[in-house]
Amino acid sequence: MLGKSHRLMAASGAVLLGASPIQAAVAALGATLPDRVEVVGLPHRGISHWPWPWALAVWSIQTQHSQWSTLLAWWLAGALLHIGADLFTLGGIPLILPNWRIRLGVLRTGGFGEYLVVALFVIAALMQVFHLHVVPVGKP
Repeated sequence: MLGKSHRLMAASGAVLLGASPIQAAVAALGATLPDRVEVVGLPHRGISHWPWPWALAVWSIQTQHSQWSTLLAWWLAGALLHIGADLFTLGGIPLILPNWRIRLGVLRTGGFGEYLVVALFVIAALMQVFHLHVVPVGKP
């Protein structure tokens, strides 16, 4: 996925998980971390996209129960949401082992499918923010 897609997905995912607007913004800022840490020479979608260290970091920081630790946890959660989104791309992510990729989808980076999925997540987040609910046809 493209960087802008990762930021929108992270912000939308955070909102859907109950984040405040500032927490969602912080998650969006952290959404490109897995790609940014690769500048030290790591292969793309290698160990930097292995979700378990990120999940452990989010959990351990969140347990500190301070305002700053909560924001830091959302920043790192943005990275975790990035990794979750990449699971549904052709490249996949190393879900179980750090050197063995798994993919659950067929989204191409920059393709129509990516934009459609991002748009649906943004719409779902906006519906939650504005307390809009879908009423099934035939029910009041």
